[in-house]
Amino acid sequence: MVATPGQPAAQPVLYIAGDVHLAGRPSAFAAFLDQLLARPPARLVLLGDLFDYWLETDTGVASHAAVLNRLRALRAAGWRLDLVRGNRELVAGRRLEAASGCHLHWPALDLQTGPQRVRVVHGDRLCHDPGYRAFAAWLGSFWWRAWQACYPAWAQDLVAQQMRRGSRAQHRQRALRPAGSRPRVFIDRRRVQGAARGLGDGVLIAGHIHESWRRRIGGVDLILVGDWPGDAGHWVEGFADGRLERRRQHFAHAGVEAAAAVH
Repeated sequence: MVATPGQPAAQPVLYIAGDVHLAGRPSAFAAFLDQLLARPPARLVLLGDLFDYWLETDTGVASHAAVLNRLRALRAAGWRLDLVRGNRELVAGRRLEAASGCHLHWPALDLQTGPQRVRVVHGDRLCHDPGYRAFAAWLGSFWWRAWQACYPAWAQDLVAQQMRRGSRAQHRQRALRPAGSRPRVFIDRRRVQGAARGLGDGVLIAGHIHESWRRRIGGVDLILVGDWPGDAGHWVEGFADGRLERRRQHFAHAGVEAAAAVH
């Protein structure tokens, strides 16, 4: 839909972003939230992995205060905020809800944008990755939660940092292997169909894979939102007429350079 001369362009009623991987450093995502605060209130859905890792501790809240404060400011300005937990927020709970102003969801969030039905998932459950699924089950277990209750925040943070360093080292090693010998984590068509069960002709929106595209997989209209590398960001905007548009922007000159549609 194109605005006629003299008619203001339609404003998004929905923004979907994820895979920001905040690590306690300045992030382009903060500039994105500042832009949203200057716009009419709408709905912001974060589809997971907002953090490099999240711990339900005072230290976790303090290390991400710049972004958490902006999220609460959006909430105070009338925005509706939701966060679908990703694999980096598997242990998130009431502390994150209070610190961010977001309602937490798992494993999916169904919503309506005009005539368009939308289901938002993180995307980790769409992939064939047995090792990760076993690890996720462990983090959700009674034994992991019991361990958390027994150890102080600094010990939990130390373990999380060591795990992240090990994960990054594995990724670097995989990147150095010849292309044909690299283990692949790929989207499973049957898992996509399972995630979209009951959605009808709606759209499934996911992240996790750090790519931005829109394709039909197993008959499902699937949008991958994309991630936030460096000073760039990807997100999806939804409009009252049901349109869903992918966006990307570099934030080196935040507020000056307009977001570009991705085709």
